[in-house]
Amino acid sequence: MADSAIRMENVIDVSVDECEMEKTTIAINYNEDDGDSDDSSDEDESGLLTEIEKLEATLQTNPYLYDIHVALIAALKKSGNLEKLRRQREQMSSLFPLTEVLWLDWIRDEMNLSVSDVEKDAVVVLFERAVKDYLSVELWLEYAQFSIGRMGSSGENDICRCREVFERAIVAGGLHVSKGSVLWEAYREFEKAILMTLQPLDSDVTAEREQAISRQCNRILNIFKRQLSVPLLEMEKTYEEFEDWGSVEKRDPNVKFVYNKAHAKLKKITPFEEALFRAEPSTESVYRNYINFEMQEGEPTRIQCLYERAIVDNCLSSLMWEEYVNYLEVQLKISDVILPVYERAVRNCPWSVKLWQGYLRALERYNESSDKVKEVTETALAAGFSSADEFRELWLTYLDFLRRQINWNQDHDEVLELLRRTFEKAHKHLIDGFGLDGDFNCLILQYWARIEAKYCKNMEKAREIWNDILHLGHMQKAQMWLEYSNLEKAFGNAKHVRKLFARAMQSTSDWPESIAEAWLNFERDEGTLEQWEVALSKIKSRMKIIQEKRLQAVEQNATEEEAEKLKKTETVRQNVDGYAKCLGSRSLKRVAMKRKFEDLNEQTAKPNFTTDRDGFKIPRMPNQDRGVHKPSQRKLETSSKGSFEKQIGRASCRERV
Repeated sequence: MADSAIRMENVIDVSVDECEMEKTTIAINYNEDDGDSDDSSDEDESGLLTEIEKLEATLQTNPYLYDIHVALIAALKKSGNLEKLRRQREQMSSLFPLTEVLWLDWIRDEMNLSVSDVEKDAVVVLFERAVKDYLSVELWLEYAQFSIGRMGSSGENDICRCREVFERAIVAGGLHVSKGSVLWEAYREFEKAILMTLQPLDSDVTAEREQAISRQCNRILNIFKRQLSVPLLEMEKTYEEFEDWGSVEKRDPNVKFVYNKAHAKLKKITPFEEALFRAEPSTESVYRNYINFEMQEGEPTRIQCLYERAIVDNCLSSLMWEEYVNYLEVQLKISDVILPVYERAVRNCPWSVKLWQGYLRALERYNESSDKVKEVTETALAAGFSSADEFRELWLTYLDFLRRQINWNQDHDEVLELLRRTFEKAHKHLIDGFGLDGDFNCLILQYWARIEAKYCKNMEKAREIWNDILHLGHMQKAQMWLEYSNLEKAFGNAKHVRKLFARAMQSTSDWPESIAEAWLNFERDEGTLEQWEVALSKIKSRMKIIQEKRLQAVEQNATEEEAEKLKKTETVRQNVDGYAKCLGSRSLKRVAMKRKFEDLNEQTAKPNFTTDRDGFKIPRMPNQDRGVHKPSQRKLETSSKGSFEKQIGRASCRERV
């Protein structure tokens, strides 16, 4: 067995030779970078330090600048300051999920520097953090290879640890159509390497050794079978490899059937994969079409893997995250799956209040502690939403959670006091941040008043809260008075309801008819004839005053409208006069001459005969059109001849205006 263990180590070393070569190359490059930095001039070093200081100052002002974090990490790595580089990477990781490139860069730097088991354990922790941010086949493959490289004298324990990493990698990325086959092949090669270590050096084969070899062969066959049941690109080569490996009698006859089924599925989804290959990285529509197709097929694990792929390319799409978590809540309903996805969603899109609300409700649904819900709420409040409505919705969600934590049939003084303090804190937070617009309709205070009235039986406190609401700019709004009256009718008494309606009639200005109707309906249901008549009398007297004010407002508005019309008319007249004055005398003469020629043409076009009543044409007399005029007519012609052109010009100008 000792010889077998030595041989296994040698085979494993060969299987990860490529990984070790890559590590060596990275280490050489890292050292070369350090050498280049040492050989660089003082001016370059000074410029680099100045750049680092400037980037650090920018992040101190606003730590949520993603690109500045990336630039600072690159500058620190170039400078060779390892401690500051680690701190900066940790800081960025605490604020943002890191991409595959950033994680691999970080992990490989630490792998090159890890010598002791403690340092290698720290690398494992980094791998565990990295695979939680996004689906990355490359990260899982690197993790598995690192686990293989750590195999030592522990033997079976190390093998089990590597198998566990591979199994988790297969669950996470084994269904990835275009990249998943890499994980399967690495897993098979690992198991084949172990099988080689079990082969005997001589012809003496013990029964125990034969059983171990048989178990290992079955394990490899099982991996083949599992892979061939998944539609993956180039799965034909995998099937050919399966047929070439092992004896025919040991093969499962169902493998061919499973392979054909998966291959048929691959043909169906190939157009979607090609569309993804051609599409832009952030295209959501292609993923949605693909997801809708898989929804019809009804395979939850494939749908989840596809959502993970969509998130990698659209990590800042809050709508995509919402669709993902909604699917998980409806179909899977597994807390260990849903809660991590919510945590990743709010890290990628901290501005989405819907994601935070869903996260809080999921924590409550799966019985997480109150401290955890409070911690998430505080984190959400610090995320910095863009509007008061979003802050209010978040506060209401947390208040809902606290209210549901109270068992009203048991001792609840402590939890109730916490709920009351939270109501006060939420109202103050919105008022301080946004003024009266923070909670314009006072939804939080209305919620508080209902709790006091319904559960605490404390109408005095409820009335106090409602008085505060009315004095926050709602005294003249009928809708607010109606809400108050409904609460009083449900949990108060008739005396306070009548007082409330009387106050409402005196204060309301936007819709007093609704108050009058509600008051009369209440007296019909609860009051006597005298009480109904008293209410009607007060309503009539108040409505008379309101009608007079409305008439005055109408008259005032009409007067203002008439004045506005007169003002507009005067403005138009002034514009017309000004335009007429601007016209030149030459254009006026041109218009007059044109009109004169038109009149002459009309006279020339008249016929030189008339028609009698019998239809006969009678020639005109010579003096009928051009005869001797009367003295008065001649005088009129003579007096108007000089101003004829001016008259025609003015008429034409008026027509033009």
